Amino acid sequence: MPENNGNAAFVISRHFKLPRDVVWQAWSDSAQLQQWWGPNGCAIEVLRFEFQPGGFFHYAMNFDGALTWWGRFNYRQIVERESIVWLNSFANESGGIARAPFSEDCPLEIQNSVTFTEQDGQTTVTLHAQPFGALDVERQFFEDSRPSLEQGYGGTFDQLADYLARA
Repeated sequence: MPENNGNAAFVISRHFKLPRDVVWQAWSDSAQLQQWWGPNGCAIEVLRFEFQPGGFFHYAMNFDGALTWWGRFNYRQIVERESIVWLNSFANESGGIARAPFSEDCPLEIQNSVTFTEQDGQTTVTLHAQPFGALDVERQFFEDSRPSLEQGYGGTFDQLADYLARA
């Protein structure tokens, strides 16, 4: 289901020494997802969670001493224990799509596709992210943001690893 808009997707993978079912649950259960999703240093508050195609995950990102930011997933495709495709965007308090608080040029929506594969009891999670329905200036912003994407998604995956180690 990825959209081909002329730009290569940002791709990141992580390996977990856990069965796929355990890792899948961390993505598909709101109580678990709120424990690790998001940038380092923020606490996630789940406002709405409908883990089904067409469903939404609306959340608040709370940072110490800073304004609250909101985000949302619009789940497009879910193949149990194999893959999740969603449109990710910043949101307003009511769950509507909003511009990123840091740039007018950031794409309104990013399509994320994550796959889960298991071999010998270990799970590999691979995420592809790319702008969806973006203007040229937004696609260029995304391309120029690859170091930040590496840090952001990398930090999120680090938090997932820490969460799974504690769970």
